[in-house]
Amino acid sequence: MNRSFKIYVYPHRRNDPFANVLLPVGSKPGGNYASESYFKKVLMRSHFITKDPTKADLFFLPFSIARLRHDPRIGVRGIQDFIKDYILNISQKYPYWDRTGGADHFYVTCHSIGRSAMDKANEVKFNAIQVMCSSTYFQPGYIAHKDACLPQIWPRQGVLPNLSHQTG
Repeated sequence: MNRSFKIYVYPHRRNDPFANVLLPVGSKPGGNYASESYFKKVLMRSHFITKDPTKADLFFLPFSIARLRHDPRIGVRGIQDFIKDYILNISQKYPYWDRTGGADHFYVTCHSIGRSAMDKANEVKFNAIQVMCSSTYFQPGYIAHKDACLPQIWPRQGVLPNLSHQTG
């Protein structure tokens, strides 16, 4: 399965006005939501990515809840509308959403707003796989039979501790 499993990432133009909230931009991930960016960067460099959607097992929705939150054009109040419009656009442009109602699609969210970001896109909330940074499976909006947890990391600045010389 490691060799045959493929993921298609919905593309966007580099000059798309919202390219900054889609795949990771060149900046180094930081803060307590860095897992989202690291996940996307590693995924995009992996052998799992396919350019041919007919060969895909899963479809990745590359929006970033953390970046949507900080974009002054969208902000916290506009995230739900952005997601609703994004799904409408891809479902009209590509046939892949409609063949499973989004059940073979996934997105990553490491921000607490991610739980409510899908409130205007119920087909995403109830069908798509949410890969969520959380320390518990008991978060509102986490649906145990379809969602998955991603370990949350928070890169720190400065000298890293030398753990190899510590004694217990």
